[in-house]
Amino acid sequence: MIIMNFHALDRYLDSFYLEKNIPGAGVSVYQHGKLLHTYCTGYANVQEKRPFSDDTMINLYSATKISTCTAGLRMAERGELDLDAPLSVYLPEFEHMNVQHEDGSVTCAEQPILIRHLFSMSAGFSYNGDQPAIRRLKADNPAPTTREVIRAMAEEPLLFEPGTHFRYSFCHDVLAAVYEVIRGIPFSEILRQEIFEPLGMKNTVFHPDETQLLRIAPEYHGFCGARGTADHVILKAGVDMNMGPNYESGGGGLISCIRDYSLLASALANGGTAPNGYRLLRPETIDRMRTNQLTEAGLVDFDAMGGWSKAGYGYGLGVRTLMDRERNHSLSAKGEFGWDGALGCYLLSDPENGIGLFYAQQEGGSPWWTWHGMVRNYAYAAILGA
Repeated sequence: MIIMNFHALDRYLDSFYLEKNIPGAGVSVYQHGKLLHTYCTGYANVQEKRPFSDDTMINLYSATKISTCTAGLRMAERGELDLDAPLSVYLPEFEHMNVQHEDGSVTCAEQPILIRHLFSMSAGFSYNGDQPAIRRLKADNPAPTTREVIRAMAEEPLLFEPGTHFRYSFCHDVLAAVYEVIRGIPFSEILRQEIFEPLGMKNTVFHPDETQLLRIAPEYHGFCGARGTADHVILKAGVDMNMGPNYESGGGGLISCIRDYSLLASALANGGTAPNGYRLLRPETIDRMRTNQLTEAGLVDFDAMGGWSKAGYGYGLGVRTLMDRERNHSLSAKGEFGWDGALGCYLLSDPENGIGLFYAQQEGGSPWWTWHGMVRNYAYAAILGA
């Protein structure tokens, strides 16, 4: 019988408050659908001395994308969504797009945006929420819906021919609008029906209730360790990408907690089966999700965006995917996948070893991406004895 010792991982996280300027942090680790370890340290709220726990509510930011893409792949399994269909089949305003070139010239796009381009961030969109068309929309309607914002985006030119490059962007927000058109219900309700309710993720929402609001950790920016101060502290109940309360961002709008989001990590690592036995995705769909989708040029773009923390990874259907373990000094298996969020949370799913991991914090002024690999490797060392 192998005795797992997570002591080194726990002590590493304990160092974050004094040494890494992180108010609080925590992690849950699953293997083959079984919870192996949960550990939290520090504070959710430093001023109130409220401990960080596995049910502390956090803003996921871009870790939202994993839920968005998982829901879409469930729809694809049912035949509701065709990854090889043009986006204009679902959103007609995207049928005739323009491309703006580096020299400033604008031409008609030669290729259509395909649904798979949205998953793989290769559609040609940007992450500029202050585009002229969006400004005009918000001037007339300060609280537009997801569908209205995405319709406005179609008025702006693309940055490159669809499918040719990688650009981190509003692609997954566009996916949210596609789902709404297919189902005829709000994006938040789609995620609730498809993922959160079946997996028992009771605290993963766009719109928290009064009880959940009390458990949200402030966003710390430029935190100053044991002195308990920060350049600024923000209490946010979800993220609307500056589009207003009616916008449900598929790229970054969810709040959740370690207890909840680790269930998603486990399901994706365990052949698509959640800890409670619910079938989230088929194993072959997960393999499709974690297969690199980028061209050689797109891989160069992705590598440049991620720095050394994404070294050795490609990008699949909405997730990083490990292609070269040596480049990342990783103890995980090739094909390990997941994503992270702007305040430092980190999801990992490894189908080869059945390991699902979710790490969380709420501090945005630190180089959090530089220690995700250490969290990963400490966890693997405990599980695999590496």
